[in-house]
Amino acid sequence: MKVIQFINDCQISGGESPGLEFKGGLFYITSDDLCSKLKIILGENIGIEIPFSEIYNEYKGQDLNNKKLLALRHGGGGDILFMLTGLAELKRRYPSSNLNIAISPSYFSIPKNNPDINETISLPISLDEWNKYHYHEIFENLIENNPLAQKYNAYDLFLSQLKIDPTTVSPENKVPKLYLKGDEMLLALKEYPSLINKEIKRVGIQAEASSPIRKYIPYHFVKIGEELIKRGYEVYFFGSNMQRNTINYLTKQIGEGSYAVIGSMRQAFIVASRMDAFIAPDSMFVHVAGALGIPVIGIYGPFLSDLRMRYFKHSIGIDAKTNCSPCWKHGHNSCPKGEPSPCLKLITPEIVMNAFDELTKERES
Repeated sequence: MKVIQFINDCQISGGESPGLEFKGGLFYITSDDLCSKLKIILGENIGIEIPFSEIYNEYKGQDLNNKKLLALRHGGGGDILFMLTGLAELKRRYPSSNLNIAISPSYFSIPKNNPDINETISLPISLDEWNKYHYHEIFENLIENNPLAQKYNAYDLFLSQLKIDPTTVSPENKVPKLYLKGDEMLLALKEYPSLINKEIKRVGIQAEASSPIRKYIPYHFVKIGEELIKRGYEVYFFGSNMQRNTINYLTKQIGEGSYAVIGSMRQAFIVASRMDAFIAPDSMFVHVAGALGIPVIGIYGPFLSDLRMRYFKHSIGIDAKTNCSPCWKHGHNSCPKGEPSPCLKLITPEIVMNAFDELTKERES
């Protein structure tokens, strides 16, 4: 983490994400990666830097009753759900604690209505705001390039970061939660009237993972979608605006009975809550399905499914079997052996549908 000063008021546009604004004379806490980008874009406006260790009052397991804690994580969506699950356990142990999170504005939909969180703050955060808290906890790079992430389930890993022994937490308390309200559902039904018919069964599919190395083959998803529609399901493809081309390809190839869920993350959660099952690569909607109690199939290559899905009821993780998987590679680069990743090519639509049959039998038994 970096602590940098801005000399003058300045801002940058956000593209897909909200823009960033900085007040002249103030110090801000940012990730190393964002700091490097800001120095390139706003180099003339950046002043002195303070060592992060001088302002970091790390939480070390103290009694949090009547104390304020700030937890920080830039993203992505699954990682924020890991963090929130650990904070929920802190709230159970310290009911009068004041728990707050600092995340990127594009992820504000995830903690919305969460009763365990007092306030959600936008990153980067000013040093003045940072100093309002008794303790801080940083979750940056807990998954990325961390050898422990190759051994421990992510929910256990995030609990450990909060100085909680994972063996003292029940499995059901290691499952994330999303808090949705009825009026939000009414708005979603207006946008997606196909959801009104409660007799139809539906399967949600996350069209792409956020990282190319974890991206499943779109043509395979076409075959899976076609098979599900033959069996009487509607198929809903979920993704961001940046994945619009892929989702449009999928719905165009499949045709009637397939739908695109693109845009607002919060609305996507609401639509997802109406699914009977979910299929997703190693990415956020595996955890969204778990949080909503929806049976889910996870498609995994670089990481092992057990390190993500162990505590979800009615879930099946499909792991690629190659001499190079799991490789534990993380980030936004493609697999060095080709795109899509060779390991994920081996997980055929037939394998996914066999898992779907098994999941359906398990749920009905």
